Amino acid sequence: MHLKYMKKFYALLLTALFFAACSGESGTPAKGGPAAGKGGPGGKGGPGGKPAREIAVEGYIAEAHEAGKTFSAMATLEPLNSVQLTAATSGRLTNLYAKDGASVQKGTLLAKIDDSELRAQLKQAESNQQLAQQKFDRTKTLHEKDGATQADMEAAEASLKSAEASVELIKAQIAKTEVRAPFAGKLGFVNVSVGAWLTTGTSIASLSEVKKLKAKFALPQRYASTLKVGDAVDVKDEERNVAKSGKVKALETALSESSRTRQVLVEVDNSNGELLAGSYAKVNVTMQAGAAKSIPVPAEAFTLDKDGAYVFVATGGKAKIKHVETGLRTPIAVDVTGGLDEGDTVITSGLISLREGAAVRIREIRHNTDYEVE
Repeated sequence: MHLKYMKKFYALLLTALFFAACSGESGTPAKGGPAAGKGGPGGKGGPGGKPAREIAVEGYIAEAHEAGKTFSAMATLEPLNSVQLTAATSGRLTNLYAKDGASVQKGTLLAKIDDSELRAQLKQAESNQQLAQQKFDRTKTLHEKDGATQADMEAAEASLKSAEASVELIKAQIAKTEVRAPFAGKLGFVNVSVGAWLTTGTSIASLSEVKKLKAKFALPQRYASTLKVGDAVDVKDEERNVAKSGKVKALETALSESSRTRQVLVEVDNSNGELLAGSYAKVNVTMQAGAAKSIPVPAEAFTLDKDGAYVFVATGGKAKIKHVETGLRTPIAVDVTGGLDEGDTVITSGLISLREGAAVRIREIRHNTDYEVE
C-alpha cells in the first residue's frame, strides 16, 4: 500500500512540471520585463495600447448679440413737475380760487388766508420807517454842516435799517398767506373750503405739469454708453395703443451696484393730453450699429481660479481653457465681453472631470437664443 501511494505522488509531480515547462515556452513576458514597461510596446498609452477615455459633454456655440438690436423696458409715466400745494402759515381761509382739475398759469393766486392783523402791523412798521427816514435825513444835513457827530449819523442810519427790516419781515409774512402756482400745470382735486382753519402744511390741492411727461427705465451695463442726452426713444402706452417719441433728458452718472444697470430719464411731449400720468408704458431703444458686442454663455459653464473666470472650449476633440472677461449676468447666463471668439464650442457639462487637454466628445449642442442676457 505504501508503494502504491508513492507511485501516485510521482505521477502528479511529473504532470505539474510538464505544464510549467509549456507555460514558459508560450512567450508571455514576465512581470517587470521590457514589454511591460510604461510606454513600451503594448504598455499604457503607447502604440498598440488602449486609447484615452473620451468624456461625453454638452456644448454651446458662442454667438455675439446682434448689433443695432432693440432693447425694451417698462416704465411709469410721471408728470414732468408735480407738487402738493400747502399752507405756509396758519389762519382762516378767506378766499379760494382753485377749482378741481383746472389748468393754471405760473404765479396764479389759488388761495388766500386772512392777513388783516398782519396788514395792521405793516401800516405801523411803514410809519416807523417813514419817521426813521426823516430823522436820518435831518441828521445827515446837520452832519454835513458839522452840527451832528459821526455817532449821531451812525445811530440814525441803524434806526432806519431796523425800520426797513421790520417792514420787509411783515411783507414776507403776508406773502405766506397767499398760495400761488409755482409753475403752469393742472390742478387735482381741491381739499379745502372757504372758512376752514388751516395750519402750516395743510394740503390745498396737487399741481402737475402734464403737458410734458417723464419716464424712467433701467439700461443694462452693456448698453450703458449707447445713449446720450437728446437721443430719441420710442414710448408706447400699449393698453391704449398710444405711441410717442421721447428724448433722453438725463442719465444717471453711475451704474447700480446691485443690478449693474443705468437709470435713464426720458421726456415725452404730451401737449394734446393723449398720455395719462401714472400709467405704464413700454420704452423701446434702438441700439446704434457698432455698439459693444458681448457673447451670452450659460452660467454653469464658468469656473474660477486665481486668474479669474474661465471656460472650457472643445478644440480638435480636446478641452482647452480660456480665461474670459464678463459683464452683465443673470441666474442662467453671463455676458462674455472678452477672451472668447464667436464660433467657439463652450463646454457646459462634465466640468468636474475636465482638465486641459482632456479628450471630449460633444453629445449635444445648445443654442444661444435661450441664453441672451436681458
